[in-house]
Amino acid sequence: MNIKHHPDDATILAYAAGAVTEGFSLVLAAHMESCPHCRGRMAEANALGGELLSEMQPAAMSANGLEDVWSRIDSEPDEEIPAATCHVPVDGVPGILIPYLPDGIDSLHWRSLMPGIRQHVINGIESGRGSVRLLSIAPGTIIPHHTHLGGELTLVIKGAYTDEMGCFQSGDLADLDASVSHQPVAESGEPCICLIATDDRLRFSGVFSRMLQPLIGI
Repeated sequence: MNIKHHPDDATILAYAAGAVTEGFSLVLAAHMESCPHCRGRMAEANALGGELLSEMQPAAMSANGLEDVWSRIDSEPDEEIPAATCHVPVDGVPGILIPYLPDGIDSLHWRSLMPGIRQHVINGIESGRGSVRLLSIAPGTIIPHHTHLGGELTLVIKGAYTDEMGCFQSGDLADLDASVSHQPVAESGEPCICLIATDDRLRFSGVFSRMLQPLIGI
């Protein structure tokens, strides 16, 4: 897999600090499964965070601080800690997505948004004012021109699309914000399937697209 597009440094640092939404975390983790370059960047970000913590001045603990900690631990019910899971891609689908797609992408109940564009919303994931969804775009289909009120992470799972920033293929991640205005077009061949997380709504450019937005729900 020849991955050419990656998240910004600021996004990697925010992810390492736990400062992104659950939806963004899901997309970033899915990208890193197949991207050793970004796994290395993540390790560097974690190491940087450790260095910063080690240089912080220690805070004084109250006289009963340690006793309070043990008291809270003893008062909490015992819970079995699940074993760490090694996510393995299945049929090109990132392993971290498998719990959300137990029967695979081909068995999903897609909702048609407009000719050539279908979506499947993944519910129960914290995403601010945005959402997490899979989008299936038929070959040659054009997504209406739009920008973003917040951030958007788009991971290509299958197929490819092209926009003003280049060609995005399987494994590529587009890290977008309100400064980006684009019009993706799915490449020929197989449908382009993307995992998309947003933390706010999109802003469509055309009058007709803006009229359809309440029905589309993005």
